Amino acid sequence: MAGVKPPPDPARDSRALDVLYPPPPWRWDQRRALWRHWVRDPAWGLLDYSVHHLMRLLPSQAVSSMGATLGHHLGRRRPADRARALLRHLRPEAADAEIERLLDAHWVHIGRCFAEFSAQYRFLLEDRIEIEGREVIDCLRQAGRPIIVAGLHVGNWEMVHLGLAKVGLPFHAIFQRLPNRFRMRIAFRMRNLGRRFADAPISNPILPTLDAAFHAHRLLAGGHSALLYYVDEYWEGRVHAPRFGRAPKPDGNIMRAVRLAAHTGAAIVPCYALRIAEGPRFRLTFLPPVDVGPPGRGRQGMLDDMALLDAAIEPVVRAHPEQWFMLHAFRFDR
Repeated sequence: MAGVKPPPDPARDSRALDVLYPPPPWRWDQRRALWRHWVRDPAWGLLDYSVHHLMRLLPSQAVSSMGATLGHHLGRRRPADRARALLRHLRPEAADAEIERLLDAHWVHIGRCFAEFSAQYRFLLEDRIEIEGREVIDCLRQAGRPIIVAGLHVGNWEMVHLGLAKVGLPFHAIFQRLPNRFRMRIAFRMRNLGRRFADAPISNPILPTLDAAFHAHRLLAGGHSALLYYVDEYWEGRVHAPRFGRAPKPDGNIMRAVRLAAHTGAAIVPCYALRIAEGPRFRLTFLPPVDVGPPGRGRQGMLDDMALLDAAIEPVVRAHPEQWFMLHAFRFDR
């Protein structure tokens, strides 16, 4: 309609993200929420902005090394019973010293990942990401198939969208809502700052609102864009994939990915960006596509499709547990 201003496009204006963080009403019974929204979150946001912009001034290797040091020292203070339990499940033959070595390597890796976020916009220019399995994407694109990239939090997960830009794959992504609006803006800007260094967009975000799945369905069905969807997310106290012997639960991103694939004919391509050096150097790997069955097969059909995708991603986590972000959050009782 002429004269009507279109809604803000989150790919161009980070202020559109504020729709995810509406201010609470000014009422006495909302005083804690008001304190959090107007005082605590801005204070943490100021700290986050300050550290982030200071880290951006440092060379990439120095940023990664600082993160490793912080991860090593801070990780030892965190509860690690869940991580040790999973490591013993994945490495039953390992001695206690090996379990502790893997655990320390995990914290060092996580520290590197968080620190590297401030410098990642340079990684394409510095050629720090190599690609393995690009032919998988090329073949699917030549065949005209919609593509769901099933991202994994193995290695540095932020390198997945940088790698997709490097191979020239147009894509949208549904990113998880972060604890406050200031941290979300930092994440949004860094994921899009790489536009200056790549011909393809770094990310076209789909806001994590109730209609996100409908938006993703329209994009895939219309052949407009691939979809990046992390299937091993932590949500409501559960790491939904891989299962590692737990009973299947028809929930989480892994369930939504197979449903979207079933309804749009998309191929699901597992993908992860493994760290391959002591610092910011990565190998983005595309695994063979997982094809799910048609819709209308009921609950059991959906569970079978989820099992197919789970079987494709579980060996990756088993091979590199110290580089899996969800290692310290995984629980066998959830």
